[in-house]
Amino acid sequence: MNEQWHVVAVLLAGHFITVATPGPNSTFILQMALHSRRAALIAALGIFPAGVLWASAGLAGMGQLIAAAPMLETFLRVGGGAYLCYIGWRMIARYRKGAVVTAATTTPSVWSLLGMGFTTNFLNPKAIAWYTSIFAATGAFELTTPYRIGVILGMPGLGFLWYLFIATIVSSAKVRGVLSGSTRWIDIVSGMMMIAFGGKLLAFG
Repeated sequence: MNEQWHVVAVLLAGHFITVATPGPNSTFILQMALHSRRAALIAALGIFPAGVLWASAGLAGMGQLIAAAPMLETFLRVGGGAYLCYIGWRMIARYRKGAVVTAATTTPSVWSLLGMGFTTNFLNPKAIAWYTSIFAATGAFELTTPYRIGVILGMPGLGFLWYLFIATIVSSAKVRGVLSGSTRWIDIVSGMMMIAFGGKLLAFG
């Protein structure tokens, strides 16, 4: 294995560990999958292009730009924290007193799902921190163009496959049957987790 392949392998292995660790993206997909496999798969598809953008930006030196421009880091942190709190509130608000939860009210349109997946990942502090730091740490800036393209597509692609796995397992008839009586509370806990992710980001950075 040549040196460039070694760097790519390290990046992909590290990325898999990162996406497999619970965070905003996995919480979002899990919550979607409890209601609809189709919705979760579409939302996972929306996560992919945001990852491609962050991988491209990271390899272009976005980490150095953020380090040199603290206001940009603050903007991303506040925007990401606020959006995660908003998503969390939406998860909980569907069960507010008097609300009627139906398939129509719980399943957004295709474009809405794609947009939610994209925005959740694009403003995900975990994704931002990872993509803007890992390339310098692994020497990825020395990769030639073909390897860079492989990294830009491969890292988000690996994440996409992981979220597809979550969506498929959680939305299976057996798992949904076990969890059917607890869906409301899982939604509420998921919403509280998203608010906690966002609140921590707003409060502590």
